[in-house]
Amino acid sequence: MQQTNNGEAHEPPENLTEGEPDNAPDLEEQIIEEEAAGQAEFSDDDPESPDEEAIGDTTQAVLWASDWTSETILAQLKRGNIELSPRFQRRDAWSRPNKSRFIESLLLGLPVPQIVLAERTDRRGQYIVLDGKQRLLTLLHFSGAGEGRDVGFRLSGLEVRKDLARVTYKRLSEQAKLQNEFNTFASQTIRAVVIRNWPSTSFLHLVFRRLNTGSLKLSAQELRQAISPGPFSDFVDDFSLENETLHRLLGRTTADPRMRDVELLARHLSLRLRTDAYFGRMKEFLDQSATIFNQAWLEQEIAIKEAAAQFIDAITVLIEIFGERLARKEGSRLFNRSIFDALAFYAVDPAVRGVMSANAQQVRDAYAAVTANDEFQKAAESDTAGVPNTVARLRLWGAALNQGIGTQLVLPQNVENRITF
Repeated sequence: MQQTNNGEAHEPPENLTEGEPDNAPDLEEQIIEEEAAGQAEFSDDDPESPDEEAIGDTTQAVLWASDWTSETILAQLKRGNIELSPRFQRRDAWSRPNKSRFIESLLLGLPVPQIVLAERTDRRGQYIVLDGKQRLLTLLHFSGAGEGRDVGFRLSGLEVRKDLARVTYKRLSEQAKLQNEFNTFASQTIRAVVIRNWPSTSFLHLVFRRLNTGSLKLSAQELRQAISPGPFSDFVDDFSLENETLHRLLGRTTADPRMRDVELLARHLSLRLRTDAYFGRMKEFLDQSATIFNQAWLEQEIAIKEAAAQFIDAITVLIEIFGERLARKEGSRLFNRSIFDALAFYAVDPAVRGVMSANAQQVRDAYAAVTANDEFQKAAESDTAGVPNTVARLRLWGAALNQGIGTQLVLPQNVENRITF
């Protein structure tokens, strides 16, 4: 790939003009740290070993490695050739000091971790990010481009070049006394590994699980949003960005930068609207659901939006009943997605939700009893994505509600490895 030079300068946002006191960024870092202290910790309740058939023929994939300069990468980002959509940019996980130290590494000529991209199968020369999203976002935002809270940020928290504190990209590129630093930054190389002709989305999931560069890894949902763009993917992202109830569920006051809020919504919608299609492998099921819902959006938009609204109503009641212990096993601080799936599955029904709300203590008693059940514990601890254990959780929790608060829920069965009612 040919290098491209781009000397274009970008004006920083008005609130980051030179000479302005830097109190706001410090306060923002404090807010971010305080918010992180109350966030839900997720248990790894959905491990899935690779499926050889789903992954496909790995020998057909082509890996191409090259050293791109910072300037080349910025040019690719600004042209939109590397997929970092505005939605991705709003899910910004690095703090400003982390971003600043990455820029400092480039200014010092220090080696930095590689980025890993997959060339889109439908658009040659355009790439999905498998590893390095935060580093790429840092470059884009430092240059003054893109969207998000840190566009045009000033350097802060530097360890070596403390003399560059509060310097912006605009100042670095324009001031004569900083030309050596800017040239070093622009010409610093970053290893880029590009995967072409990849056989399946399962292959990409396998690749990013195996990556070990010491960086903040791309989550499965972040990758899914990149692989399957479309109106459904946009909807679950926008809905989650704006919904305070989902944020509260995760112990946050803002959207989750790793898109766990999006994944919880997508899981629920997929399990609710495509129950009989679930085959026991959650990641592949969610990949398929994203593709299907994107393609059938015109026909299913109303049903999907209604289901999403009912999901939020269910979360509201579940939080009222269980508080901070929602979807936690006894003695554990970890949020268990597989248990939460079962709780939300029935609570979305307005009639059931009303009875649950009116009998909160009985619901808590039923939950204590079912989570002490050996069969339920097993179904919530191992092979949680498998159809037998998924059915067991739904059946046992539904039976506990029927007995505890007098509902008449129809309980699921496992018929030929499918969930049927």
